[in-house]
Amino acid sequence: MVNKDRGKRIFLSLPPGILEALERWAESEGNRPTSLANWIVETAIREAMEAGKIPPKEKTSSLPPADLKAFLSQLACGELPTNGQLVTLAHDLGVETEVLMELRDRVQRANGKKEKQANGT
Repeated sequence: MVNKDRGKRIFLSLPPGILEALERWAESEGNRPTSLANWIVETAIREAMEAGKIPPKEKTSSLPPADLKAFLSQLACGELPTNGQLVTLAHDLGVETEVLMELRDRVQRANGKKEKQANGT
C-alpha cells in the first residue's frame, strides 16, 4: 500500500562515481543521500515544468484540482503558498506561474496594509 502523503517510491541506479559524489555532498550538509537525491530530482522537475519542458497533463475533469482549492483556502486565511506549490499548481492549471505568484503577492501586500492600519501606522 502506498502512503499518498509520502508519494510513490522508485528505484534509482547511479554510476559509482555519481553515487560517491552524492554521498559526499549529503555528508557535507549533514543530510542523507536519499533525501538529497529526492530534493535534486524534485528541484530539476519543478525547473523543467517552469521552463515548459514537461508537457501539461491532460485535463480529465472540469472540476478544479484539489491543489487549487487548497491554494485559495490558504490565500483566504492569509497564508502564503511557497513558490514550489505555485509551480505545481500553475502546471496543473496550464497557467503561467507568474500569474499565481502575482496573486499571492497581492494578498501579501493587502495583509501588510491591514496590519499597518490595525497598528495605527
